[in-house]
Amino acid sequence: MHGSTDLMDDFAAAAPHDSVVDVVALPSQLSDYSELADHFASTLRLTPDSILIAESFSGPLAIMLANRVGAAALILCNTFANAPYFGALGRLPLALIARIPPPSFFLRYFILGTDAPESLVAQVRKVVERVPAEVFARRARSALHVDVTGELARCTSPILYLRGTDDHVIHEWSVDAIVRAATVPVSVVRIAGPHLMMKTAPRECWSAIGAFLTATE
Repeated sequence: MHGSTDLMDDFAAAAPHDSVVDVVALPSQLSDYSELADHFASTLRLTPDSILIAESFSGPLAIMLANRVGAAALILCNTFANAPYFGALGRLPLALIARIPPPSFFLRYFILGTDAPESLVAQVRKVVERVPAEVFARRARSALHVDVTGELARCTSPILYLRGTDDHVIHEWSVDAIVRAATVPVSVVRIAGPHLMMKTAPRECWSAIGAFLTATE
């Protein structure tokens, strides 16, 4: 939910040489998924040849955009189509909670994997702490109330779901919900990795993406 591009450097660098990868940050003034979809529909030059790749919080947004533009493919990573947790959690003082610096063990267990080096933990903590607490809270509440299964059902793009075997943020039921809601087959590829798998296992992600795109040609 940090919304920045700072943690996508390794993934972008590992992309195939003949590809053009645009990494897009979320505008801090927007948190509602519908508003974000409207914003990117008007600012990105998406075409039916575009391939949308989204991780975590951005998954529902990519689903909405893929449905609008008829994207060539939709790649989802450790994400969800409807609320991954009970909406009642939105009643918690999320802005206050977001002001608490995340401890290293928390980031390793939930986000980066237990063997993540301290340098990566420090980088993620720095990125997270730059997000205003109010923005984090608004985005969390949006995620706790989102439901784009209708858009997913209407989406005709080929869909790949990259599932981290050590993801402790998104539960398996979110993966199952996407598979059930989609009216096209969803290819689920499991990769050894934590929640931020595009950061920690970029080459493995690209290998799965490349194989999927070749199979759908």
